[in-house]
Amino acid sequence: MTLEAEQEFQSNKIKRLPPSVVKDIELKNHARRLASLSPIKIKVRQCISCGTMFESAGNRTCGCNTRSTGFIAGREII
Repeated sequence: MTLEAEQEFQSNKIKRLPPSVVKDIELKNHARRLASLSPIKIKVRQCISCGTMFESAGNRTCGCNTRSTGFIAGREII
């Protein structure tokens, strides 16, 4: 297997953000650029609850434990 094929295979195991969310983040980044603010970055993280890899713009869980996760002042509380 080539290196590109291995990277693509590994990337298929990552839970991706929906295209509408990515588009929303791009629009917010455009507005943030105009206001001279740092952009919102989409990172690949490991869920602290179940351990799966997922794309995130700030959350630490992939949504697997929505019952036990709450938000206070925009921050994820587990």
